[in-house]
This record gives sequence, C-alpha cells and structure tokens, in this order.
Amino acid sequence: MKQKLKGLGFSLAIFIVIVIFNSLFGAPPIALSGIEKYSDKVTVEQARELGFILFNDKRYSAARAFFKPSAQQGDVGSQLSLATLYFYDLTTVNNYQQAYYWFSKNSDNAFAQYYLSLLYHFGHYVPQSQIKSLFWTEKAAAHSFPAAQHNLAVYYYNLGDYSQAYLWGRYARDNNFSQARSLVKQVTEHLTPQEKAIADQTYRNSKAMHRWSGDKNNQISALLEQVF
Repeated sequence: MKQKLKGLGFSLAIFIVIVIFNSLFGAPPIALSGIEKYSDKVTVEQARELGFILFNDKRYSAARAFFKPSAQQGDVGSQLSLATLYFYDLTTVNNYQQAYYWFSKNSDNAFAQYYLSLLYHFGHYVPQSQIKSLFWTEKAAAHSFPAAQHNLAVYYYNLGDYSQAYLWGRYARDNNFSQARSLVKQVTEHLTPQEKAIADQTYRNSKAMHRWSGDKNNQISALLEQVF
C-alpha cells in the first residue's frame, strides 16, 4: 500500500511539474498521458482543480475524467464544468444529452440556465422550443448573467421593442459583455431622444439590481474564461 501511494504521489508530482512547464514554456517534449486513471484517487477539491488545469490546457477527455467523480459527489463547479465540456465536445457520443443532464441538475444557477436556453434554442437533444429558450434566457438574465442579458436584448430588438432592447443591452454592456457594445449602438438609432431619455432614467434606477456578481465565484469565472 505504501508503495502504491508513493507511486501515486510521484505521478501527480510529475503531472503538476509538466503542467507548470507547459504554462510557462509551451508544450513539453513529453506527451502527458494516463493521468486520468488517478481521477478517483484524489479529493473532490483536487479533482476539480486538476480538471480546470486540464480544461485550460485543452485536454478535454482527461479533464472530464477528473470532473466526473467530483460531479457525481455533488460538487456544483465540477457538474457545470462537465456539462460545459460535453456541450462543446462534438466528438463525444450523446454529448448534448450529457450536457442537458448535468446542466439540469443546477437549473437554479444562472450559468446552467443560460446553456439550457441554448439547448432549447438550437434543439440540441431536447425538442426545439423558442418559448422554453426564452423562459431560461429570462431566468438567467434575471440573475444578471451578462450573455443572457445580451440575448434577451436581441430578442426584444427582433421583436421591435427597442426600449427594452436598449435596457438589457446596457445591462450586458456594463457587465463587460463585449458583444453588447455594438448592439446598444444599433438599438439607439431606433430610439427617439425622448424614448432614450426615459430608457436612460429607467436604467439608472435599476442598474444596481442587474449587476453581475458571479465573477466572485472562482469556479464560474474559470468557466467564463473558457467559453466567452
């Protein structure tokens, strides 16, 4: 047993050294392989941290191997990360089904709500439904998720409700969602000076309620850096 633990510790030490080397100097001359077999031998916290390192290094299969055990133990950050990996990995069989499963476990989370809206919008695994897509978009936007605020602004723009499009575009832009800048500029062209003045006043009175604070969560921040 001592020999096995010693071997595990040595392998993880080598893994960490390779990751640090890779982050500083680029891809190392030694191909990293087989580390995923240790995914069930580390703590939930260690598995999540190693999963994020592998995710960032675009080793998606190995990252999933670390996220899955901690996700199955109820770790929300791992569940969201696993769902995100499945959503974008088109090479995995039933990837959208797996993404839906793990996002649905956190349907009260703004990040998960946003992706549920995309699944319904495009009809990935679930029947395509713009009503259900809008339902999840509104929920995520109500939780001040910037990408959802932007998508809700687009919805109102296409509907011809330019005052609401302007408002949600402002919320998204001021939450540093870069795509919202051009949208706000475009929407403004459809508002009269009086309509814009009213919308600006509404924005000033309500902006505090729509400020995104999810960036205080390191796990969500790490995911946002990967996908936006």
